[in-house]
Amino acid sequence: MLKMLNWQKVRAHWKKIAFASLPIAYGLNALKSSYEISKYMRTICNEVKNSSGSSKNVLVILNPVADKKNSEKMFRKFCEPVLHLSGFTVDIKKTKHVGHAKTLVESLNSLPDVIIVAGGDGTSSEVVTGLLRRGVPPCPIVLLPLGEKSNTALRYLQHVPNSKLETVKCLISSLQPLIKDRTQFCNVVKYDIIDSDAHEVHKPIYGLQSFSWGVLRDIEAKQNKYWYFGYLRHHAAALFNAFSDKLQWNIKAKVVLTPPCPGCSNCKMPTNQKPKISFASFYATRSISEKPANFINEVCNAEKSEYVEMNQIDISCNKNSDSFFELKTDLVKSLTPGFNFLDNISSIVHRSVEPAISLKSRTIKLYPSVQASTYYIDGEEYDVRPIKISLIPNAIKLFC
Repeated sequence: MLKMLNWQKVRAHWKKIAFASLPIAYGLNALKSSYEISKYMRTICNEVKNSSGSSKNVLVILNPVADKKNSEKMFRKFCEPVLHLSGFTVDIKKTKHVGHAKTLVESLNSLPDVIIVAGGDGTSSEVVTGLLRRGVPPCPIVLLPLGEKSNTALRYLQHVPNSKLETVKCLISSLQPLIKDRTQFCNVVKYDIIDSDAHEVHKPIYGLQSFSWGVLRDIEAKQNKYWYFGYLRHHAAALFNAFSDKLQWNIKAKVVLTPPCPGCSNCKMPTNQKPKISFASFYATRSISEKPANFINEVCNAEKSEYVEMNQIDISCNKNSDSFFELKTDLVKSLTPGFNFLDNISSIVHRSVEPAISLKSRTIKLYPSVQASTYYIDGEEYDVRPIKISLIPNAIKLFC
């Protein structure tokens, strides 16, 4: 009889009970997550205390507005204690505006033993740019995935930050190679402005991730305007701009390529001494494998040019089948405004639209026919200008 009465009360007040259970479940989940993180950090701290590592002077370039202003809190709570326990001397410098990380690193009187980048892809690119602009051998760096987009750092990790515990594990995993003194060389992509005013001096920009230009990247950049759609904000940005005439749907440019090369003396040949080679042998270097140190690749500096019209161009650094790195340029041409765009909205959001052409090269020059657009280098915006994009192998040392 008592059970029956209780069940009747539950049926009579089920809405109140369901409403009250939501904050209770949220609180229990938060407590569980906090306990798991505390347990994990206790284990890590004990391991670090018992390990014997060499003391290093560490400079932290911290972007305090990264990851919706959570980056500083996450770093000080989880990363800084581990660094101090490992015996490192930690100096923290905060960036104050876009481009500040570049000038901070470039103006250092002397380089520290290690630079830790606490931010996203943009901050990483700025730090690498500042290091390589100094003209001296750069110090090693550590990339912490503390930005809203940290694709560069995450590609070296096994964890996916889909929860707070996994985010903490990503941060600690990024520090482990520093503690264990484990490094590897990393390729860098260099961007030079060409055909500029003779009176202007433009320093090169360096990136670690990718170059993007076109309608897909423009729509991705608009997604934060639709923040109220939550995880569907990228879908909303694509949906509400599918018929827009304000987007630049087609971009035109002259593209000048040099073929992939495993590294030879021609790579450093002055531009006024380029060999005249038939374009029929443009990709001959793809079959080259082991090379002596003084190897001369006759087609290395041969240039191939063409005019292209496309929706999107993406350039990234990839390792080819011959085990050396090259620039891969994907050109997307299949998108048109309207219902065709809506039919492909899933592949647009996930950036999986099949490219019409994929080009392989060591360098690529872009001469755009339009100016009212934006380049994106590692997620950072730059004005559209004629540029030369070059692959620099093993340019920087990374703890990973």
